[in-house]
Amino acid sequence: MDSISLSSLSSLTTHQKSSLEKGGYKNLSDLLLSTSSDISRTTRIAPLEVTRILEAACREHAVPINKIKDLPMEGEEKFTTGDAELDSMLGGGIRTGMLWEVVGESAAGKTQLALQLSLFVQLPSRLGGVLGSAFYLTVASQLQTTRMEQILNTHPLLSPSLCSFANIQHASVPTIDKLIFVLSKSLPQYISANNQNSSSRPLKLIVIDAIAELFHTSKRTTTQFLVERSRRLSEIGMLLHSLASKHQIAVLVLNEVSDTFHRDTAPLDSGQIGYKDQFRWFGRADSVLGEDRKEATLGLVWSNQLNVRIFLSRTGRRRYLEESEHSRKIQKSASATSSNISAGDQQPVLIRRLTVVFSSVCDPASCDYVVTAQGISVIPGSAVLLTARPAVSTATPPGTTHDSMSPHGDFTQMQKAQLAPLDIGHIVDSTVIDSRYSTPDNEPGDDEWDAFWERNALPECVFEEAANLTESS
Repeated sequence: MDSISLSSLSSLTTHQKSSLEKGGYKNLSDLLLSTSSDISRTTRIAPLEVTRILEAACREHAVPINKIKDLPMEGEEKFTTGDAELDSMLGGGIRTGMLWEVVGESAAGKTQLALQLSLFVQLPSRLGGVLGSAFYLTVASQLQTTRMEQILNTHPLLSPSLCSFANIQHASVPTIDKLIFVLSKSLPQYISANNQNSSSRPLKLIVIDAIAELFHTSKRTTTQFLVERSRRLSEIGMLLHSLASKHQIAVLVLNEVSDTFHRDTAPLDSGQIGYKDQFRWFGRADSVLGEDRKEATLGLVWSNQLNVRIFLSRTGRRRYLEESEHSRKIQKSASATSSNISAGDQQPVLIRRLTVVFSSVCDPASCDYVVTAQGISVIPGSAVLLTARPAVSTATPPGTTHDSMSPHGDFTQMQKAQLAPLDIGHIVDSTVIDSRYSTPDNEPGDDEWDAFWERNALPECVFEEAANLTESS
């Protein structure tokens, strides 16, 4: 609209164009972005005539109304995550033309999911892919090619003949300005050049790992900082949606979490909803007890940019999976590394929780999953549909049942009632697990804090001195 000159409008008279030009109005956007009173004052045109000028300009360049049935279908293209149960939870897999967010604490599996999606997007349609390529943007880390190669060589659906690192582009975006430049300039140019090359695969996945790192600051948080952050987030969201919609690309953004604090706040007027109550529905997962202790960063402004939010949680639970709970891919992964380990030496599996907080293409749901050498794998039968959420998260006395522990619904071919979130009778104290033994399910490195305190345990005398000081005071 900036390029539409007022002199080209046939609906305006020569006198009107001359008066508007004298008032400083040269383009149609200058005219439409000004109020009638401002135009009348600067051009000395009567207010009633200004209204007629605006109506004539709008009619001449009005956008035609299209019927919904005539619009092209968007978001119908999708590719697999590599796990059939996870695909079912997400409405058939990862759909293009949408903005997806995966949020979670460190070592929850966010990067694991992003890496495997960068490979599965390359598969042919007969295997659930779209024969596409990926563009991986990192903020403060490097692309984990070693881990990606491990997934490529161990997952039964993947092979070097179908997937290649040549189909994954990588760029570092350590600042907000560089990310905006890449999204507004570099990526559109790359997509245009890539589409003209018949031998190149179309770009179908963009990954940002991780957006919250761009807004880390050691300065005091002020109102001005929050306003500027909201403006930049809105700009980034607009650019991502433009790329996703125009080129039918799935955009996957990784995000971080922060601790939640329950404070007593002043009562609100009738009908008002506070920020804490609003964000509870969009920024937290609450499928199991304690899962709502973390919430997504960047607030409601960023949440409103998303089509889907997936929350990954470290539950701290370990259990021995039954044979019926092992999918074939988990068994194959475990057999490659535990062939020399007897059944009695089998190690418990570290359980994590995945929750679809909100989505425009599927219902909110939750499931248990493990991370193996092949990537993220949902434990069969653990998925439940979340049809309702508890009104208030409160502590419950021992022996009572928390609202979030009850099943909220069911999927087809999923168990209708289950207590898998608490793993009754299967919980293993993580303090008695010897971290020197590792399997693909035990994931060396994910319990780095446990290993740290094992190597740097404080002597007993420190605790005795602290107890003596407490008694003497």
